[in-house]
Amino acid sequence: MESMENSAALSASTSASTGSAPYTAVFGGSHAADQEQRRKLFELFEACVLTDVVLVVQDQVIAAHRVVLATASPFFHALFTSGMKESFESRIELNEIHAPAFRELVKYMYLGQLHITGETILAILHTANQLEMLEVVEICCKQLMLELNVANCVDIYLCCENLKMRPACRMLAHAARAMIETYFCDVYRTDAFKNLPLYGVIKILLRRKLRVQDDAAVLSWLMHDPKTRKIELTRIFSSLQISEDPSGLKDTAAASLSLYQALSFSGMINSKDRVKDRCASPASTSITPALVDSNSRGEANKREPPVIDEKLSVQPLTPTIFVIGGFNGPSALKTVEYLDFHTNEWFAAANMLEKRSYSGVVVSDQNKIFVIGGTCSSRHLKSMEMYDPERNTWTVMPPMRRARSYLGSAYSNGYIYVVGGFNGMSHLNSVERFDVQNQTWEEVQPLGIGRSGLAVVAMNGHIYAIGGYDGRKHLKSVEVYDPRQNQWFPVASMRYARNGPAAVAQVKINSILVYGGESRHGIRMNTSERLDLTTGMWHDIDAFVDSRSGHVAFSFLHDSFLFCLGGSNKKDEYLDTVHRYDHLTKQWNIHSRMLSQRCGLNVAVAFTSPTASCFQAQKKSSSSSSSSSSLTPPLAPSA
Repeated sequence: MESMENSAALSASTSASTGSAPYTAVFGGSHAADQEQRRKLFELFEACVLTDVVLVVQDQVIAAHRVVLATASPFFHALFTSGMKESFESRIELNEIHAPAFRELVKYMYLGQLHITGETILAILHTANQLEMLEVVEICCKQLMLELNVANCVDIYLCCENLKMRPACRMLAHAARAMIETYFCDVYRTDAFKNLPLYGVIKILLRRKLRVQDDAAVLSWLMHDPKTRKIELTRIFSSLQISEDPSGLKDTAAASLSLYQALSFSGMINSKDRVKDRCASPASTSITPALVDSNSRGEANKREPPVIDEKLSVQPLTPTIFVIGGFNGPSALKTVEYLDFHTNEWFAAANMLEKRSYSGVVVSDQNKIFVIGGTCSSRHLKSMEMYDPERNTWTVMPPMRRARSYLGSAYSNGYIYVVGGFNGMSHLNSVERFDVQNQTWEEVQPLGIGRSGLAVVAMNGHIYAIGGYDGRKHLKSVEVYDPRQNQWFPVASMRYARNGPAAVAQVKINSILVYGGESRHGIRMNTSERLDLTTGMWHDIDAFVDSRSGHVAFSFLHDSFLFCLGGSNKKDEYLDTVHRYDHLTKQWNIHSRMLSQRCGLNVAVAFTSPTASCFQAQKKSSSSSSSSSSLTPPLAPSA
C-alpha cells in the first residue's frame, strides 16, 4: 500500500507545472562535425532505419538503437548486457515510465539537446532518475532551484524527496522543504497543496510538530473535495497522531478549532454543546471561532455541514525582506521597499523619518527593525529610528552617544551593537550597544584600531568586525568581540584587504562569507572568501557576481538561499539588481530588481503576519530605476 501511495503522490507531482518559462539547454556535441553525426543518427531513428529494439512505453511504441540507449543510459546498458531475457528480446515494455518525458530523453540521447519547460521538467527529472541519466537529473535540479517558489515548492519537494539518494535532488528537496516550512500559511492555500493525494498531505505534515496552521491546512484540503475526502479524516488523524476523541482534542492546546470543525464536518462530532464547550475551552482562547453553528439557524439546516469561514484568525509569521535607505547619486534616500517572495516583485513601504545612507540596521527579537546613524548631505548622524512592519510605521528612538556613518551593526542577545564608522573627521574605534528592553546606550570596549566601511557579523554569541578603512589604508584585519569578557581579540586576517564589503553568517557550515568591496587601489572587487570558524582559517570561494562595493548580502530560509543586493560596480553605476546564489551551479543569477538603484543600502529580514500593514502599500515605480548614474559612489572617506 505504501509503495502505491508513493507512486500516486509522485505521479501527481511530476504531472504538475512549475510555472517556469520554456527554455532549451544544449549539452555536449558542440563541435559542428559531431552535431552533424548526431543529426544523421537521429534521422535514422525517426525513419526507423537499422533500429534493433522496440520500446513500449505506456501506449506509445518507440523503435530505437540499442547502442545509443546503452551509451546514454546506465539503465539500458544494464538491461541489454545483463544476460536476462530483456537482453535478447526485440520488444520491451516499460509501463512504469512517463511516456512524453521518455520520448524527450530519447531525443536527448540522439541529439544531445534537451528541451525542458515548466510543464515537463518534473516528469523529465523523475524519468531521468529511473534511467540513471545523472547529467539530466542535475540539469533539472539546477533549473528547479532557480524556479523554486511558493506555488511549486510542494510538487518539487514530493518529487525530489523520493529521489533524495541523488545529491542534487537531496539539496533541492531541502530547499523546497525549507520554503514549505517558512511559507506554510501560504503554501497550504495553493492549488498544488489542495490537489495533493492523501499520501502527499500526510508526508508534508508528518515531519511538522502539530501547529495551528496545520489544522487549517487539513481543513483547506478537506474542503477542496469534501465528499471524497471526509472519509480519509481518520487516516490523517492516525498518521499525524491526533486524537479522534472530541474530549481529547478539546483539551489539546496544540489542536485548533479548525480541526474540531473538521471532525464535526465529517460526522464524528455533531453536538452543539460540544462545539460551544470547545469554543469556551482554554485551548481556543487565542483562536477566533471560524464556525457558524448550523443548528442555530433552525431545524431545516440541522443536517447541513458547518459553514467554514476561510479567514482563520491564526496568522503565522513569515520572513519578509526589507531594503532601507542608501544613496542613488543625487542624494541619500529615505525610501523603503519589501520583496513579495511569491511574485519576486518589490513594493514600497513607509518611508523613514530621515534620509540616510551607509547606516546600520538590525532586527530585534520582537521583529522590529532599527536603523542607526549614517550620512545625509555631508552630515553624519547619531539618530536612530525603529520600523514596525505590522503597523508600517517609523518611531524615533534614543540616539547614539556619537555620530557615525559607514559603521557596522549587529544584534546579539538583546543588544544592538554599533561598531566603528566615520564622524567627518576620524575613523572611529569606539563601540556602543543599545539595550532594547531598557532603551539605553552604553559604550563598551573599543576596537583595536579605528575602522570605517567595515562589515560586522554576529555569530555564536560573538561580534566580528571585518576589513574597512583606517584613514591610511584598506584593511584585511579582523577582530572579534566577546561580550562576556568585554574584550576584542584579533583573529586571522582576510586574504585581501577590503573596504565596503558585504558579509553574511552561514550557521550550517559555521562560517562567515565575505563578498566584494574596494581594494587598496580603489578598484571594485569580485573576489570572495570564507572564514571557517572551526579552523580559524580563510579560504577562497566562488567568484562574486561582479565587481562591486557598497552592497549587502544575507542568507535566507535556513541558509538555503544566499542573496546580494545593490551597491556600485566598477563603472560607478548604482545597481538595482538582486542576485541569488545557486548552490548547485555555484553561480549567481538575477532574481529580481528593486524599485530604486541603491548603494550604501541596508537590508533586514523581519517576520511578519499576512495582514501586516506594510503589505497594504501599493507598488510604486521609481524614476531612478530606469537610468544609471555616472556619479562616483562615496566609500569610507579617506583622510
